[in-house]
Amino acid sequence: MRKLFSLLLALAVVIAAACRKESPAGADKKNVPGQTSATPQDASNAKVKEVLPVDVPVLERSALGTKLDKDGNVIESADTFKPGEPVHVTMWLNRSPEGLQTSVRFIGADGKDADWPKKEMKGEKIVTLTTTKKLTPGEYHAKCFWGMNEECDYTFTVEGAGKKKR
Repeated sequence: MRKLFSLLLALAVVIAAACRKESPAGADKKNVPGQTSATPQDASNAKVKEVLPVDVPVLERSALGTKLDKDGNVIESADTFKPGEPVHVTMWLNRSPEGLQTSVRFIGADGKDADWPKKEMKGEKIVTLTTTKKLTPGEYHAKCFWGMNEECDYTFTVEGAGKKKR
């Protein structure tokens, strides 16, 4: 009887040891929601096979011109303007996050700012900005900004006054 009791006791110990749940790795540490532990890894010798684009296109398209449609957007692009003619730039945006400001910096041939109209977008995705100053004859640049990022640059000319005949 003593042998049978010893055998049953040994069998019970083996079964109890086999049924014991093992705790997952790191279970002895306190679990804090929202925190993860990561082991730093050295990727200096890794071979990268895929290149991801750094810039994200935020501007779908843009146009510079003087003719506007019924919604106030440039419908016909131009690069030459008459003196006193308004110069408009329309930008169609892919993204318009909260707090975004768009602007167009009009720069003269002398490198000085001729005008710099700005607009708070408030989620809108289409904007038309117009120079409020009369541009004198000469060559200009219109640099379009999405926030502080320059997205496009136009070169245009304001024609001089007609030459007088002698």
